[in-house]
Order: sequence, then structure tokens, then C-alpha cells
Amino acid sequence: MILSFLLSFFLPLIWFYYFYKKDCHPEPIFYLMFAFFLGIVGAFLSYFVEGILINYGFFDSKSALGFLIFSFIEEFFKFLPIFLLIFPLKVFDEPVDAMIYMMASGFGFAFIENLGYILKTYLEHGDLDTNLVLILRFLSPNLLHILASAIIGFGYAYLINTRRLFPFIFAFIASTILHFIHNFIIISLYGGFLLILPILWTIFTIVLSEIHLLETKHERRISTLKPYV
Repeated sequence: MILSFLLSFFLPLIWFYYFYKKDCHPEPIFYLMFAFFLGIVGAFLSYFVEGILINYGFFDSKSALGFLIFSFIEEFFKFLPIFLLIFPLKVFDEPVDAMIYMMASGFGFAFIENLGYILKTYLEHGDLDTNLVLILRFLSPNLLHILASAIIGFGYAYLINTRRLFPFIFAFIASTILHFIHNFIIISLYGGFLLILPILWTIFTIVLSEIHLLETKHERRISTLKPYV
């Protein structure tokens, strides 16, 4: 159980740390920890809202519509706390920071999902080894949350730099659709895990290029602009 708890934290941390090291001007650890905590808050807010929708029978949570709505809710609550509590701060001073802080939020969300899984498994099946499944989650759901968050951060960075709302809306929609495709394939299709991996690794490559783009072509300090908060 202790090992599973540690894996729940450190496996998604690997993904976040990898992207974090791509930032030429690393963010203060305190604010990254704060963003991580906000991701945890976003997870609880998501589960609360999803629970209400399920309990009142608005839709079947296992239907395609259910997957899509839940995907939007989770992406929204990963973004909202960061938007309200990180983006207005002076520490948010470069476009690429939007991606880094959003990925930290995704890291927190992935940690809580992992922890919820091992607790549920322990309560339902006793001392069942969950470490292998946590490793599989590292390759799929954990990576998904960080990539989807990065896409939203990329869209927000463009909003700040260009004052154009469309790139942000497009990024948010793309993030939601990626989340939806992942959940639908994993849960609904036989062999879904193997099917989703090529998609995630393609997005992984795109996110790396997004970070490089923001680092090289959009170097204006955000302090000279006014964030949309």
C-alpha cells in the first residue's frame, strides 16, 4: 500500500519533471507546488460536479455523451483554479509559463486519480497489488492529464500574446476531445490501451514543439501585457 501511494505520486511526477526541464527559465518551486495543489482541488471539484450529474441521472456516465461531458468538466476544473490564482501573479511572466503551470495542475489531478484508484481497489479487493496498473496508468491516463493541460496552457499563452480568443477556445476544445478519445477508447474498446498509446505519443511530440515555439518565437515578458483575469 505504501509503495502504491509513492508510485501514485512519483510516476506522474516523471512526466511533469521532463516537461519542466524544457523551460529555459524554471518557475519557483513554491508556485509549482501551489499549482500542483490547485490541480488536486480541481480534481475534487470535478468529482463533486460529476457526482451530482450522475446522481440526478442527467445522462449515462458510460455513454459517449457522458465521456465527453466528464472530459470537459475535468479540463475546466484543471484550468479554473490556475486561471484565478496563478495567472494574475507576477511570477507568471512568460508565455511558456502557462503551459508549465497547467501541467503542474495536471500532475496534481493525475496524482489524485491514482490515489483514488488504489484506495478503491484496496476497499473492494483487499491487499491486491496495484503497482502494475499504476505503471500502466503512468503510460496512459497520467500522461493524458499532463498533455491535455499543456494544450490548454498553450492556447492561453497565445491569448495573452495575440489578444485572440479563438486559439484558446480551439485549444480547450482540442484538450477536451483528446481526453474524450482517451477515455472512450480505454473503457469501451477491446485492446484500447494499445490503441491509445500512438495517439498520446503523437500529442507528446506536438507538446514538445509547442514549448519550443513559445520559448523561441514568443519571448515577450507577460509583465508588459495584461493577462485575461
